[in-house]
Parts: sequence; C-alpha cells; structure tokens
Amino acid sequence: MSQFEFPAEIIDFTEILGRRATHNSETFPILEPQTGEHPDIPNGLVVSANDRIRGTLGEALLLCGVAPIFSTSLAESGKHLKAGDLSAVICEDLLPDGRYSDLLQLQQQSANNTPVIVVSRTGDWEEYFEALERGAHDFLAYPLIPGELQRILKAFLAERRQRCKARIASHL
Repeated sequence: MSQFEFPAEIIDFTEILGRRATHNSETFPILEPQTGEHPDIPNGLVVSANDRIRGTLGEALLLCGVAPIFSTSLAESGKHLKAGDLSAVICEDLLPDGRYSDLLQLQQQSANNTPVIVVSRTGDWEEYFEALERGAHDFLAYPLIPGELQRILKAFLAERRQRCKARIASHL
C-alpha cells in the first residue's frame, strides 16, 4: 500500500487527533466539534464523491496535522463552509451536484478566506488557469505526486500561523 492509499481497516482517529470520532455508512469519520482537550487541531474539508479519493485526500490532511471532515456533495460542503471552522478545503473538479467553481463561489460568499485546493483527473491547462482565476489556492492533477499536497498544505498553514502571530503581536 502506497502512502496515498486509504487502508481497508478503519483508522481510530481518537488516537491520532485526540478527539472521538464516529463513522458514517461509508466508514469515514465524522469528528465531534472541537471542544475541551484539543480545540487547537485545525479542520480540513475533503469534498469528493469517490471513496478512494476521499481517503487519499483525508490521509494527506492527517499527515499535516489537520482533522479531515468528509463531504460527498456541494450542498453538504456549503454547510461546512458557512460554519467557518476550516483551515483548508480540498475538492475534486466534478461533484455529483456541481463543479469546483460552484464550491469556490460558496467559499467566497462565506467570506472566511479558507483556501480551496482543486484536484482534477483531466489536468487540463485551461482548467488550471480558470480555477486560479476563480480563486482556487492551487490546482493539482492526478496522479498526485507523493508529498505534493502535503507540501502545499504545510506551506499555507505555516503562512497562516505567521500572519496570526503578527496580528497578535501588533495588538500587544
């Protein structure tokens, strides 16, 4: 099994994240709201209708210390974006009820400045430029290069932490 394949067994996210998790009918975790012991663990939204891809992208988030929340549709994703407690969103280009461009529009309406990374099976250059013009933080094509998604996520999260530290320091 490569580092990007989701294991067949259920992962105990309690050990990894210090938070209890239940599983939906597709055995993907539904994490409890961040309260109590570990409120500092960031959440990331993975949007894909494909079980294997959700697992792969969720694992990449975990490797960056981000708790994955899984969504299979644009409608469900909109609820998470409105809640505003996300550090990153990773979505496929095509969803059962829309496209990545629809998700980018929802993200912009939520005004929470969460970066959206789009992953695509086509890898079309025009689509790449269109995604960036519409506000995507990045656009990756399958097959994903090992470590590429983690590198992008870690760089963004480090930049965001620095901005928060600077903002706090300016108020002291």
